[in-house]
Amino acid sequence: MNVRELALEVYTRITEEGGYSNIVLNDIIKENNLDPSDRGLLTEIVYGTISKRLTIEFYIKPYIRKKIRRWQKSLLYLSVYQIVWLERVPNYAVINEAVDIAKSIGGPGHANVINGILRNFERNPLRDIGSVKKDISRLSIETSIPQWILKQWETHHGLEGAAEIARALDTHPEMYIRTNTSRISRPELLERLQLDGHDVEESGLQADAIRVRGGDILRSPLYREGYFSIQDLSSMLVNTALEPKTGDTVLDACSAPGGKGLHALEKMPDGHIDMSDIHEHKVPLIKAQAKRLGLTNLSTFRGDAASHDYPGMYDRIIVDAPCSGLGVIRRKPEIRYERTEQDIAPLVELQLEILNHVKNYLKPGGILVYSTCTIHQMENENVAFTFKKQNEDMEFDPFTIDALGFEGPFRQILPQEAGTDGFFIARFRKKEK
Repeated sequence: MNVRELALEVYTRITEEGGYSNIVLNDIIKENNLDPSDRGLLTEIVYGTISKRLTIEFYIKPYIRKKIRRWQKSLLYLSVYQIVWLERVPNYAVINEAVDIAKSIGGPGHANVINGILRNFERNPLRDIGSVKKDISRLSIETSIPQWILKQWETHHGLEGAAEIARALDTHPEMYIRTNTSRISRPELLERLQLDGHDVEESGLQADAIRVRGGDILRSPLYREGYFSIQDLSSMLVNTALEPKTGDTVLDACSAPGGKGLHALEKMPDGHIDMSDIHEHKVPLIKAQAKRLGLTNLSTFRGDAASHDYPGMYDRIIVDAPCSGLGVIRRKPEIRYERTEQDIAPLVELQLEILNHVKNYLKPGGILVYSTCTIHQMENENVAFTFKKQNEDMEFDPFTIDALGFEGPFRQILPQEAGTDGFFIARFRKKEK
């Protein structure tokens, strides 16, 4: 199968079978032993088409005048993405390949349908998104973010703020790595990566963060030897709020794949961390990362954070709760279409259930950090205030993010602020008896 046939297979698995984009892509790449250029093209076509789906739908809709098969629509969307956004690929090549794929799947009749729609689309100018009168409708088509999400952002950030968030999430995500400071300093890691030819620079937002531009940094021996991990910068700020101390006992209650808990462990060589997750199959992922990083003072186990009987009391607890994930749609573009407004209330209930349970295992004077990778007030500020209201023994506890000029007990980090994922962090302290 060539790259465009594989793109249709990947896109189908994601949009029709509910596969996770990163997992499906990785599986297809391994199964077909693709070279780097084909890997890059496949990833670009799939992620690009998913990310631009509502825009593509707006562009192609006038040319689909009869009911067509689902696979035909997917093939059209993949082709339109290449015609509009991939300048290095000639339009005739995209169309010819699409026709060949349609012919192999459905025969000459289906191929003729695809050929007619794409030829007609190519010879006409793109529809003007600016002609859409309603602000939210126009922004939704422009950024391919569903209207219910934009309306929520508009309520809390205004129309201009919602547009800034949406446009920031409509860009390629930055890549960051986290220095394993239990083994190497950030300046030393920077120097060694630069000597190996990587384009890297330190981040001013978090003391362990390094920004990476281009290149396959996971192929670096320094990664295999455990000197750094892949982690978004906003996620690293959980450790800034947690402030783990030498000798602390920490619980990471919703841990997999383990980034936040292992980050804490790198800061407390004489401490210990329990890392649990509700999914049994994810626990080995935590163990594997800990082994690669050379970290040993931890326990890993399956545990439902809403009900698990944890083995002791903790100085600090991390709750990186299950959430709608609206802050990471650049990395997981399918989330925007899979989530609905009706998903939020059950998530809020679960988030509070987890917080109300794990706080029973927090020592008096201990710190609890609650975080999500979403931009939704109900899951973030609302959960934080409700949890505090429900628990008289818990109080907000300020932390600082110097680079953002922030000091306070909770912070919604927006993607346009520093090119990070959208993230929320709140810090609580358990009152002394």
